[in-house]
Amino acid sequence: MMKTAIPQTKIPLRFREDGSFRVLMVSDIHGGVGYNKTKTVAALDGLIEAEDPDLVVFGGDTAGPGVIHISNVPELREMLDGLTAPMEERGIPWCHVFGNHDDNYGLPNGEAETVYESYPHCVSTAGPEEISGVGNYVLPVYSADGEKLLLNLFALDSHSGMREWAERWGVDPKRKVLPSDVGDRGDYDTVNVDQVLWYYTTSRAIETEQGRKIPAVLFTHIPLPEMHEASKHRRDVKLRGIQWEDVACTSLNSGLFRACLERGDVRGIFFGHDHENDFEVEYMGIRMAYDASLSYHACQINELRGGRVIDFHASDPAAFTTRTVKIADILGHAGDSEK
Repeated sequence: MMKTAIPQTKIPLRFREDGSFRVLMVSDIHGGVGYNKTKTVAALDGLIEAEDPDLVVFGGDTAGPGVIHISNVPELREMLDGLTAPMEERGIPWCHVFGNHDDNYGLPNGEAETVYESYPHCVSTAGPEEISGVGNYVLPVYSADGEKLLLNLFALDSHSGMREWAERWGVDPKRKVLPSDVGDRGDYDTVNVDQVLWYYTTSRAIETEQGRKIPAVLFTHIPLPEMHEASKHRRDVKLRGIQWEDVACTSLNSGLFRACLERGDVRGIFFGHDHENDFEVEYMGIRMAYDASLSYHACQINELRGGRVIDFHASDPAAFTTRTVKIADILGHAGDSEK
């Protein structure tokens, strides 16, 4: 069999006969031992019932933090049995990226990944062992007949905090990272340079093999520094949606946004992480957006709780539309946090 740059997924992803393909992204569930399984699963089920997605993306921080935690495989499996039921029972493919809290309580992401992938409709993969992080992959989406590649969905691990970054690369964590305008909210990690190179070379290899550039979007948990910069120029970037907190990103830029610009395939980058933001911007031709939060346990806000829908059409996959969807609009007060 001839080697191909396009990965094979457990379940082939295809546009529908009417030319549509819908992604629902949710993140920051912060589930685990002691979390409100009933409300969380009902909220996710309500989103899926209302939006009928072709793929569900967990955008990180599915587990933890605080008294809610995941520390071993049985705990993770018990949580995922509930969270994935709305997709598994409907036969909807789903995938995930890891956030900065998923491995906080003793279960490494590498071990957790095996549990995720054991579910029949999970299409995530661990990704190349030789690059940083767990869960760096691309999902190809084909035409309805399965003959033509129309869209690539990239996923990248954004790791955790700056202290972990410093320890990984042998840098003194007491050194102050500039610029300082993001303050303590700049103490997060980001996609590393080797991951950026992996995206770049994978994107180029697929283009070479296909003889054309394939439109793409990218999912990662922690927002890029460009999201912080864009939020300071609201009119220039056509900022839409709610920003109730500063962008929590990294102060050390690894160049992912620049790589996406140079390749010219990624038209959208989607984040979790900031629970009190659901805004989107358009910066240099790339849409960037949050999906708010689906948590009932960590900085939860009833008005924001929900997810983000991304709609593609086979006639022009690069020209996607996107919007937030709120639990309050679907379930009313039944979807609120307990007072």
